[in-house]
Amino acid sequence: MVVVRRWTQADIDYVADSVTREGWGYTRRDMERCWRYEPNGCFIAEVDGEPVGHVFSICYGGMGWIGLLIVNPEARGRGIGAVLMQAAVDYLQRVGAETIRLEAVERAVPLYRRLGFREEFDSLRFSKRLERKEGQKAGLESVFCMRESDVEEVARFDSRYFGADRLRVLLSLYRDQPETCFVARAGQRLLGYLMSRRVSGVNRVGPWVSADPDVAGRLLNACVEAVGGEGTELRLGMPVLNRDGVVLMEKMGFQLRSKSVRMVWGKPGHRGDVAGIFGIGGPEKG
Repeated sequence: MVVVRRWTQADIDYVADSVTREGWGYTRRDMERCWRYEPNGCFIAEVDGEPVGHVFSICYGGMGWIGLLIVNPEARGRGIGAVLMQAAVDYLQRVGAETIRLEAVERAVPLYRRLGFREEFDSLRFSKRLERKEGQKAGLESVFCMRESDVEEVARFDSRYFGADRLRVLLSLYRDQPETCFVARAGQRLLGYLMSRRVSGVNRVGPWVSADPDVAGRLLNACVEAVGGEGTELRLGMPVLNRDGVVLMEKMGFQLRSKSVRMVWGKPGHRGDVAGIFGIGGPEKG
């Protein structure tokens, strides 16, 4: 019989080992951060007292997000993933989410369809390995290193595009690696922002948001200037609906490596303006 319970801090090593086995590129620190975001939304499945799978969920008010669904290889095909997903959906409904989203690898789409999720659009994965110091200083006079005092304003700006307030996530990401977080301004007006962090030997870019592709490009140049060097690899995820972003990736020499499927459950609201999202925060949390 499958028993579902919440993660405790003692489970984080199991979760970190699980995502490492799958090759998802997260660290133990990432998993601990997810648990701290929403400990009541983190679930472990057990059989005979041994963990066999896990899932993470987080509520942004009316919108929830689900990620990190993994079942141990030897326990697959027994419905454990569906049990974990139902636990996450039930939790998010209880705490007020009317819309729930996730990023699905293509082989998992049938499972999510059976649970009532619907496809919205593809989410593209790009990467680039820098060959030399590539940062372009032109236009960077309007780009500044983010300060902690900027984060509340950034969260208000971000909510128009993401569709919900995710201040606690943005603040945690900023505090993790503030030296690679940037804002773009015209005078005092915020035009966009970018956060990046080094994880498992690569620089993950995102969230990265702006209504203006030229501003987005300047933010990315600032990031490259900060982290660049021969052999440095940048990775990011981008909604396919951001056509300006796809063009920017081609222009800057990024390669399309893979894709996932953005799926939604419940009311179709709380979508925001994905055309302004140049980099998602992560498939596990949006």
